[in-house]
Amino acid sequence: MNIIKNLTFAALAATLLFQTSITRADDHGKRDDHGQQAKVTFTKHGVSTVPVPGLILNMVGVGEGDAGDVLFTGEVLKSVKVTAPDVVPAVVELVAVYHFIGSEHSFSALVHVVQPLNGLGSKGTIIGVVTEGWLKGHALAGEYTVIAPCYTSGTGVGNCFAVTLEIQRDSRD
Repeated sequence: MNIIKNLTFAALAATLLFQTSITRADDHGKRDDHGQQAKVTFTKHGVSTVPVPGLILNMVGVGEGDAGDVLFTGEVLKSVKVTAPDVVPAVVELVAVYHFIGSEHSFSALVHVVQPLNGLGSKGTIIGVVTEGWLKGHALAGEYTVIAPCYTSGTGVGNCFAVTLEIQRDSRD
């Protein structure tokens, strides 16, 4: 099992570090009309998931930013609790796919999330790469804060997350 876990993280790291030049969708490789990093902010939460191999949790949310008003969906594909003497507090590492349907641009991204297990107010980090749509091939990075449940009772699970993502400029922008 450790071999599979290590191979999964190695594959994700290789994808992020050695991504090749890819033709960009919608914008010919430019960030936005002003040449800046593209930014999206959104609030998300988990929703109940029918047990399916390879799918841990579905997520939904709404937001805004350079992609316009966005509807967010996502799938958590892997979740590992990391507890070690040099990791205080314990953290959860997640691999997920994020999808954004925006009024101006749409895209999907493969992300790696590190979430401390501190509860409300704790902050986590996100790194990834846009895999489809607007700015395909660009790296992204972001952070989030764990907030109180923001959904109507019975329509979600767990806490909510206030997220900010920035899609990074590449050397040709």
